[in-house]
Amino acid sequence: MHILYLHQYFCPPDGAGGTRSYEMAKRLIKAGHKVSFVTTSAFFPNKYQFHEETKIEIDGIELIVCNIPYNNSMNFYQRSGAFIKFIFKGTIACFKIKRFDVVLATSTPLTIFIPGFIASRICRVPLIFEVRDLWPDLPIAIGAIKNPILKWLLKLVEKSAYNASKSIIALSPGIKETIVKTGIPKNKITTIPNGCDIKLFQPNASKIESFFSKYPQFLSAPLVVYTGTLG
Repeated sequence: MHILYLHQYFCPPDGAGGTRSYEMAKRLIKAGHKVSFVTTSAFFPNKYQFHEETKIEIDGIELIVCNIPYNNSMNFYQRSGAFIKFIFKGTIACFKIKRFDVVLATSTPLTIFIPGFIASRICRVPLIFEVRDLWPDLPIAIGAIKNPILKWLLKLVEKSAYNASKSIIALSPGIKETIVKTGIPKNKITTIPNGCDIKLFQPNASKIESFFSKYPQFLSAPLVVYTGTLG
């Protein structure tokens, strides 16, 4: 099966963001499927050089990367502009990938549903919508969205995304229950929580030996390690 995977913020394994989509894609490929992404340059490290639109491959995953900058220093209007750009650029990029069997669109932002919906309808394939964060509930709750017309419009897009999808993936039981409250039947929603590949955190025996030979005082006491912020 060929899966068209839409994620505006795909992060490669050498990036500094969540790699859920990358890990899911790797396992789908291992199961015998083909995975093609449409994404943006937002979460790629600086070593990657992108043009307006660039095709690359990472560990067997095909990606079309739209060069649309995005970062946390952007204000509301700049972020909205990035979302709107991807609606248009992402939709066009979808049709450069031929003969896919299913569309998997993962939020945020909620607007990722729009290119996913267009691609699924025109190509007559099922749409699966993955809900990572509850939009627009979250930005409304923190006061980022105050305009009543915009609130109404985003709630309309949210309900349309749920109704138009063949299946919905929720990242937590709480997200699933909130979706159910909108009138979506439970059997349409599957909960697939975030996980951790513990192989990535296996200690290196030679490095451990080298560390304790340099700092033997730590052998006789409990060792607490601060490894940085966990987002």
